[in-house]
Amino acid sequence: MRKDSLSLSSVYLYSKTEEEGKKPRSAGAYRVSRNVADLDINGCIEETAEKTISHLNYEKVKTGKYQVVFSPEAFLSILGAFSNLFNAQSILDKQSLSTPDDLGKQIASPLLSVYDDALHPANLGAETFDGEGTPTRQIKLIENGVLTSFLHSAGTAKRLNAQPTGHASIGAKVSVGPNFYHVFAAQNAAQELSLETAENVILIDDLHALHAGVRALQGSFSLPFDGWLINKGEKTSIESATVAGDFLELLKSIIYVEKEVELTPGGVAPRIWVDGLSITGD
Repeated sequence: MRKDSLSLSSVYLYSKTEEEGKKPRSAGAYRVSRNVADLDINGCIEETAEKTISHLNYEKVKTGKYQVVFSPEAFLSILGAFSNLFNAQSILDKQSLSTPDDLGKQIASPLLSVYDDALHPANLGAETFDGEGTPTRQIKLIENGVLTSFLHSAGTAKRLNAQPTGHASIGAKVSVGPNFYHVFAAQNAAQELSLETAENVILIDDLHALHAGVRALQGSFSLPFDGWLINKGEKTSIESATVAGDFLELLKSIIYVEKEVELTPGGVAPRIWVDGLSITGD
């Protein structure tokens, strides 16, 4: 028998505001802590207010190819939408972008590493075992851009001659899913990029309609987003636009992975810079 107990407190604040004659604007922020006393509620309020106010003076953006920077939450959202890439059950069901032979293949920029690490210190809701009782641990999914592992239950591991990874959930049947992503820079880029000096870069803060805009088996996506056009540190909110592309191409087009990571509900990640993504605006 295995036993686990844990306690955590979290707050997600979402605001909505509008000016007369203009479209409503909104933004959100998230905080998590071991207990309510240590929860940074004021910081959450300030971040939400700052983001919301920055969206009020919005402008249209021209359709075209842009250098795009994904916020940690936005990148983890799209990574989660295409998690069939790592899911051994999906691979066995032929419902994945990967096949069993893809292990060891370069699927992303060498700058990127992605781990699934249920026991990461930032994961306050960490579980030490999965639904089948398999201990959870750090699993290296992408290492320097190379697909290194899949996520397994006991059943998928047996069929693919691997070891269970601690990612099984038991409901009506056994399913496989990620625990807590850890995305980070695998190596130093040839040049450091900064939003303070970059020209005409789009910063995507939040992606919408993932259930409708993602074709998980084709690898394609077309998603509305909240974000800003940034020119040498000056932010202009984008009225409404969509970002579209192919997820595997996106992974290969990563040109910079920032060093500083941020905690989100789905894991920890830094901002990710991607070259040449299609933005449909005005």
